Amino acid sequence: MVNEATNPISPEEYKDVTEKMYKQNLEIVRLNKEAERLNVELEKANEGQATLIHFINHQIKGYFGKARIIFSELLTGPEYGPVTEAAKKMLVAGESDIKEGVDFVQQILRASDIEKGTFTYDMQPLDMKEIVSGEIEGKKALAEDKGLKYEVEIKDGDYHTKGDANQLREAVKNLIDNSINYTQKGTINLQLSTKNSKILFTVHDTGVGLSDEVKAKLFTKGGRDKDSAKINVNSTGFGLSIVKGIVDAHKGRVWVESEGLNKGSTFYLELPVS
Repeated sequence: MVNEATNPISPEEYKDVTEKMYKQNLEIVRLNKEAERLNVELEKANEGQATLIHFINHQIKGYFGKARIIFSELLTGPEYGPVTEAAKKMLVAGESDIKEGVDFVQQILRASDIEKGTFTYDMQPLDMKEIVSGEIEGKKALAEDKGLKYEVEIKDGDYHTKGDANQLREAVKNLIDNSINYTQKGTINLQLSTKNSKILFTVHDTGVGLSDEVKAKLFTKGGRDKDSAKINVNSTGFGLSIVKGIVDAHKGRVWVESEGLNKGSTFYLELPVS
């Protein structure tokens, strides 16, 4: 069987196609250079914005700190004379608000540093059981004041690891606070155990639960549910992203499980045994 001959492309057609391809390549090169230029400008803009935000936050933190000293002096300083009970209640409330403000700013600063990888951890040998036990005991009154049942189970095991005690304490505290804040009734169940050279801290609650959409973004910066502030007015949306940054830096894992809205949540924090 004889193959049909293929009509060869003419020199004019070849020249036309070649010129089109050349122009397309030039356009691709131009677009790549433009994209690179825009990326550089975007990086500079982001760096400038981050620097400005840090400066503003540090300034706010400084003003909050001064105001907190003023409230404290008025409450305790004898040179300012006796304080009436009515005034004392207002001063105590004001001092509490200032403390929350300082904590809020510090949380934002910490989240930014962790995200950029500029946060410095003081890695030392430590006992995770001691850290968890201390935070559990410290949050007991908060849970019971809300009428919540507070269950604790700490199993025997080796809880020695290497890490930054203050930051791991912050991570544990944040997980317990989170469950207490988003549980209106029922139980907070806290467990600590070891298995296969892993330390596992678990916080189970009977709170508002999580949708699949929220679970997917919960450990990202600002990754809270749109209705979170209605339940926890002090929510910044940074807490769990900070927890993840801390745990990642310690070569661990943190995750959450929930069957859905109004079905409670279980948070897990896993670290390697040293």
